[in-house]
Amino acid sequence: MSESTPKYKIKGNESFAIREGWLSKGLAAVEENKYIFSEPNAMDSLGVGSKMVKSIKYWLIASHLAEEKREKNTKHYLAPTDYFGKIVNTYDPYFEDIFTWWIIHYYISSDISFNTVWYLFFNKFNVSDFSKSAMVDKLTDEFGKLYQKGSQLKNSIDSDCGVILKMYTSSGEAITDPEENLSSPLSELDLISRGNERGNYIKTKPSYNKLDRLAVLFVIVANLADGKRSVDIDTLLTQDNNIGKIFYLDRNMINDYLDRIRQDGLIQINRTAGLAKRNRGVINAISGFYKLKQ
Repeated sequence: MSESTPKYKIKGNESFAIREGWLSKGLAAVEENKYIFSEPNAMDSLGVGSKMVKSIKYWLIASHLAEEKREKNTKHYLAPTDYFGKIVNTYDPYFEDIFTWWIIHYYISSDISFNTVWYLFFNKFNVSDFSKSAMVDKLTDEFGKLYQKGSQLKNSIDSDCGVILKMYTSSGEAITDPEENLSSPLSELDLISRGNERGNYIKTKPSYNKLDRLAVLFVIVANLADGKRSVDIDTLLTQDNNIGKIFYLDRNMINDYLDRIRQDGLIQINRTAGLAKRNRGVINAISGFYKLKQ
């Protein structure tokens, strides 16, 4: 692997998708005891099994709510991130606002080094109607382009693909397996639904009443190059980790969202140049977006 090749992480979630209450419980536990995930009583404190403890820790880090640190001559510990974890704990400690989940989705799906298969699925899998096997084959191929050993890790990629489908598949569908019925809060984003044919899935465009315009603005701002205050609409549509890929928005939806954000006085739009320009400067902390919501 060359120095320019990003690191990767596969199957770090113990094959568990994020479950209801996990992140709020985990974040609160970390606030109370930063060593909680290193202690033998973690299972009792969190009320879950040993593999679930590992999974909760993974998802706290994967969603950028917490980060692993180490003090000199001490064991590793977890701390809420200043830029997200502490702010969520202040403004939405019970994770009741869907805006929080859209930002969690962004952080998970845009982090190639920690959530590699998620990144590949949302950025490189340009198929709307698919089976799990087609998803695994394509993402294994995309992984191989980056790391030159995709086929060796196909089983692990398959496992992560299964977690993605459990985590995002619309919870409104009839599910016969009781284990799968433990739906993830991310399924409420409605980004994946079950297809008409058995075993098929469909990438679905989010509804306007679920995808908060401020979440769209946050991702636009997060992807602005250093020193830049404007971006063209083609970039919003096609750039990895931007709103076209991460939220599965087409050009018409992007234009609609930009108009809504412009009406709030948060951006200026120059249609002839195809630019969306920030009007109030870059909001560096996500707390600014929670304050705008109030």
